[in-house]
Amino acid sequence: MKKIILFILLIISMNANAQTVRGFGGFSSYLQWDFYKSSYFGVNTGTEFKISSYFMPELEFSYFYGTLEQASRYNNQLLQTSSYTRSVSSLNFSFCPKIALGNKKDGAGYLVILPRYTFSQIEAKGDFIVVNESKTLIENRDFQKGSQHSLGLGIGYDIDTSDDNSNSLCLILYYSGVNLGKVINEMEHSSGYKINDKGVLGAGLNYYFSFKKEPRPKPRPIKIPEPLQ
Repeated sequence: MKKIILFILLIISMNANAQTVRGFGGFSSYLQWDFYKSSYFGVNTGTEFKISSYFMPELEFSYFYGTLEQASRYNNQLLQTSSYTRSVSSLNFSFCPKIALGNKKDGAGYLVILPRYTFSQIEAKGDFIVVNESKTLIENRDFQKGSQHSLGLGIGYDIDTSDDNSNSLCLILYYSGVNLGKVINEMEHSSGYKINDKGVLGAGLNYYFSFKKEPRPKPRPIKIPEPLQ
């Protein structure tokens, strides 16, 4: 209950002090060699509160999902004795005190630094199949859940897309501290099938939008000197 109250107070405080409030949505992909096709994916949505031209904190909800490559074991005759297929998903809430560098409000792009605190609810699932000597399949299913607090970091470049409002695109490189591997490794049959449980690198794209028109400052008129008499 205390966390919910603090969360509500945080939103009220940022909204009261914000010059501009923008929504955003995006997607990301994270490099993890144990996952099928070597990555897992995420989608996200949230709100940015522009306190000043250089400080724009964000609240974000995101969802990660990935499937691991099938792990198999074989006997001396090269006959398969077992296989293990696993997947993992994560629902995340993040707070990011985003810092903008070089934002001159002139429509040009600028660099952003995104330190990030994340709370995650993670769920892992697995199908473990044993093939006995009579080639009968014995299937066991694993489920494991866990919650997690983590820190991460992003570096991005924000590019304006309109002269009539504050809409923009942001290309971001991430270091994610969300540890999906830890929950996967806690499943019953994961002994001998451990995966990396450290942070991972990724890249993403966010689109920021505002319904409020925000025209760029007009250039100062050039005063033409009067002709000499």
